[in-house]
Amino acid sequence: MENQKNERKILYIDMDGVLADFESSIKRYLPEWDNLSDEEKGDRTDDICGSVPNFFLELEPIHGALDAVKNLAEFFDVYFLSAAMWNVPESYTEKRLWIEKHFDSSFRKKLILTHRKNLNIGDYLIDDRTSHGAGDFMGEHIHFGTQKFPNWTVVEEYLSKVVMNNQ
Repeated sequence: MENQKNERKILYIDMDGVLADFESSIKRYLPEWDNLSDEEKGDRTDDICGSVPNFFLELEPIHGALDAVKNLAEFFDVYFLSAAMWNVPESYTEKRLWIEKHFDSSFRKKLILTHRKNLNIGDYLIDDRTSHGAGDFMGEHIHFGTQKFPNWTVVEEYLSKVVMNNQ
C-alpha cells in the first residue's frame, strides 16, 4: 500500500512469537507442548497464562528483535500489532508494559491490540501466524519463522533492501 509522498511506510510487528519468545516460556510450564493438539494447546495456554503472574510481562525478547526494531524505526513508522488473550485480561496490560520495558519513549502509544489485524491499514506486517487476520492483511505479510523469513537478521536485511529500492 502506497503512502503519500515523503511519508514513511507503515510497519506493523506482532509481539508473541516475533518480538517475545512466547513458546519457550509456555514450554517451561507445559513441557509436553509439542505433543498436544491445537485444541489442547489453546485450552492449556489459557490456563497457564491466566494463572502465572506477569506471564506476558516476563517473556524474553527473541534474539535480535529489539535491535532490529530500533534499526527499522529509522526508516519505517513502526507499530506493534498484537492479539491479546480474550480469556486472560491481564495480557492486555502486560503487553503494554512489555513494550515500555524493552523500548524507549519513542515507541510510546505505538501498541495496537486487536483480533482483526487485517483491518489495519499499512504496508508491512511481520507476524509468525496467519490467524487474527494476519493472513488477510492488505499489505505484505512477512511470515516470521518460515523458511523465507526464519529470523530477525533475514527480516531486517529484506526490509533494508526494500528501503534502498524505494529511495
